[in-house]
Amino acid sequence: MASVESLLVDVVFLIAVPASAGYLLSRWSGDAAKRHGWSPIGVRSLRVVITIAWVALVIAGTAATLGSFSFLSALTVSAVAGIAVTLALQTTLQNMIAGFILIRRRFLHLGDSIQFSGVKGTVVGLGIVEVVLRTEAGELAMVSNANLLSGPMINFTAGQRLAGEY
Repeated sequence: MASVESLLVDVVFLIAVPASAGYLLSRWSGDAAKRHGWSPIGVRSLRVVITIAWVALVIAGTAATLGSFSFLSALTVSAVAGIAVTLALQTTLQNMIAGFILIRRRFLHLGDSIQFSGVKGTVVGLGIVEVVLRTEAGELAMVSNANLLSGPMINFTAGQRLAGEY
């Protein structure tokens, strides 16, 4: 019976407490960074770094609680985790690659007037993952870079800037 009690104590102190404390620390630090005027990307980066740290602590606590792992089981778990992360980030990675292509080709700049899928507007935000348009009615529309690159997009103002290149 002492073994079950010992396992329960290990689970609480090596897994549950670091997970809860890490989650709360991540939220608190992100909120504090917002209050101090950090940019959204800085806040997100801070939260990601803290989340990676507490997840690593939880993984170490799980390994300490369950005992040592064989090399083959560790390799299997890391392969499954890699596949899961790749599948989870597939759309984001696709948008990032499309963003790099759009920036590299110099086809899109801030202030350009474009039309895409029936939405016409001025580019007010150009990011790695998405483009933000202000429509003629004043609304904001966000379009992912992968959609922009794959669909027919008309840029009404790039002709003079790209004269002789295309």
